[in-house]
Amino acid sequence: MNKILFVLSAVIAGGVFAFIMNYTDNPAQKITAESNITCDLNSQNCSINHNEDKIEFSFYPRPLEAMAPLTLKISGLNSKYKNLNARIYGLNMDMGTIKANLENRGNLYMGTVVLSSCVVEVMNYRLELYDGDKQLGIYIDFDLKS
Repeated sequence: MNKILFVLSAVIAGGVFAFIMNYTDNPAQKITAESNITCDLNSQNCSINHNEDKIEFSFYPRPLEAMAPLTLKISGLNSKYKNLNARIYGLNMDMGTIKANLENRGNLYMGTVVLSSCVVEVMNYRLELYDGDKQLGIYIDFDLKS
């Protein structure tokens, strides 16, 4: 019985914390329910066009799972960044920012990420690319179902 009460109180506390974090001002990232999801990274590679370049994103293994290591692969950047990193943050709830440094392997950048678990049924994330601390304007939105 104590275990059930502990788990229940932890879930309630997590929900209250997420609610409070969702409604406080965070100048580093803007949370919005608006997203540009046109492809499902849970089942396929997805690409975007940026400055006449086709940039492809993929995660493995599929489907995506929270709290499990995922390999992120990005191609189409032509090895032009020395300090490429990905920052992943929630669009429909503040889950903090997950940062992954990406290793250059020719025309492919790779890194490992662990996506946060959430109490909402579908978490909307944005994966945005940076060169060091410089925002590149390259991003893709995706869903993670709990």
